[in-house]
Order: sequence, then structure tokens, then C-alpha cells
Amino acid sequence: MEQLKRMLATYKLKVLRAQPIDDGYVVETNKGKRVVSVWQNAELLKWSNGWREQLFTQGYGAVERFLSNGNNKKYIRFQGKYFVLTEALDGRVPDPLEEQDCLKTGEIFADYHRAIDRIDHGASQAKSSAFDENFFSDGSTTIKQVMQRIEQKHEPSLVDEVIYSNLPLLYKRFRRASQLWDGVKEAVAYFPLSLEKFKLDQIIHTENGWQIRGGYNQGLAPIHEDTVCLIRHLYQRSDWNLSMVTSFLDGYERKRELSDNELVYILVQLALPSGVWEQFNHYLTTNELNEEQIHQLAEAIRIQRYWDELALQVGRYIDQRRKATA
Repeated sequence: MEQLKRMLATYKLKVLRAQPIDDGYVVETNKGKRVVSVWQNAELLKWSNGWREQLFTQGYGAVERFLSNGNNKKYIRFQGKYFVLTEALDGRVPDPLEEQDCLKTGEIFADYHRAIDRIDHGASQAKSSAFDENFFSDGSTTIKQVMQRIEQKHEPSLVDEVIYSNLPLLYKRFRRASQLWDGVKEAVAYFPLSLEKFKLDQIIHTENGWQIRGGYNQGLAPIHEDTVCLIRHLYQRSDWNLSMVTSFLDGYERKRELSDNELVYILVQLALPSGVWEQFNHYLTTNELNEEQIHQLAEAIRIQRYWDELALQVGRYIDQRRKATA
């Protein structure tokens, strides 16, 4: 608390109360609520400031900017970490059941990506795409090995049988995603970097309009891993309403047109049954599942049909786009 008081004094603010949050603190000051985010990496901090300032330069005032202190710096370094001050944004997140909100979310997210397109991509903590030759070949090999393991059991359990019955379809999905990946892998290597994840609550409607916030200390990945994260989040919270996803994509393309390679990369990620695969990995490492893991596996299998429908919808969206431009 004493250190926060000394830090915020350089912003001519008096600290009244402070509450810890992920990656920082919410601070009540004599001039209102602020957020102090704590960063571990200077280059990542610079990158994050870059897209915020680029958005502002593009005339997009509705963004959580890093505030300058009395020393004309946007951070305070202390014990090897970087402390950054921003306004605390209060308001509502987009309603995934409202078409106009989904459309607006797509527009705002596209504005963010337009800013990403224009800044330096050299931030550390960046990773290449998770999808490479080893990912698909190892996954396919593992599925075959599990099938053989279960076939060799004299008395397979009920869990074994459930897993075995789902493995052929899982294998087909892996192969389909692999085929899609082969067509775009070279292009993905040149995609700009963005956040690994982006959640719906990073967009908020305040008294000053729609604003973008958060994204502290997140690793970076090729653009559209964040898009898939946001689409999945929106789709699930809309009670699996595909039209809301289409509204999001329509809103996005009002501001930033998606290339064929970008759309296919989105489809690659959606084609993978990631939820089921995560639960299968528990089985692969232990050769058994506890009661909670069995429940999680059953739930992942149950909702996989919704993710399959989402992948089909995005596939149709791509086909319609291609027909319209042919």
C-alpha cells in the first residue's frame, strides 16, 4: 500500500483504498477509480501500448490507454517489474443474445486488429502457431495407439468403450484439420501477432461508448487465435446461437476484410475437437479417469456437436464469401 501511494503520487493522485486483482490492483483515488497493472516484460508492455496508441491515432478514442506520470513516462519500474496506470472502465459487456451487440463486437474487434496490422510485431513472449506437422502427426498416431490399447484389453471398462467409440470420429477431425492447415501454414508464418486469448468482457459499453480494455501480460500468437477464443466465448454464451457468430463476422468485415488464409486458419482451429481432446489426454497419461474426469469427458462429448455445427457454419461462411467474389 505504501509503495502504491508513492507510485501514484507521481500521477498527482492520492490513494484511498486498493484491492488486488489478476495482474495488478484496483485503486480508489481522490480523483476516482484507477487500475494499476503489473507487467513482467518490458517489450510486451511496449507492444501493448503500441496498439492502444495506434487505435487512438486512428481516431478511436474508446480504448484503455496507459497514462503518463509526472516524469512523462507510462510506467514506473520497481523491483524489476513495470507498474502502469489506466482509467478503471465501468459498464456492461456485449450481450451475446443481442444481434446488434454481436455486430458491434465484431466491428470493435476488427478495429483492434487494424491497429495490430500497423505496429511492430517483434514483442517477446511471442509463439509460433501451435499447429505444425508434429501436432497433427502426433495426434493421429496417439489416437491409433489408444484404439489398439483398448482392443487388447480382455475386459474394457465402460469408459474404455465410450472413448473407443469416439476415437474414429476424433481421428477424422484431426485429419480434416491437418488438410486445412497444409493449405495455409506458410501464410500463417507471416501473420501479425496478437493476444493468445481475447474474451468478451474485454469489450465494454461505458457512458462514453464502446471501449477495449485488458490484455495484460498475455503471450502473443499469430492473429486469429484470439478471434477463435472470442468466437467460442460468444457462441457458448449465446446459448449456441450460430446467427450471433455470423453477426460478429459480418461486423468484423465491415471494418477489416478477412483474407481466405485468415478464414481458413480460423476454421482449422474450430475443426479440432479441443474440448474432447483435452479430456482424452487425461486418459492417455494415466490409462484411467477419476469420477470428475469421467463427468468432464461426458460433457465434452455432449457439447462437441455444437462445436461441430460452429465449424460447419464458418465453412459455409467461407464458401459464400468465395461465391460472392468469384
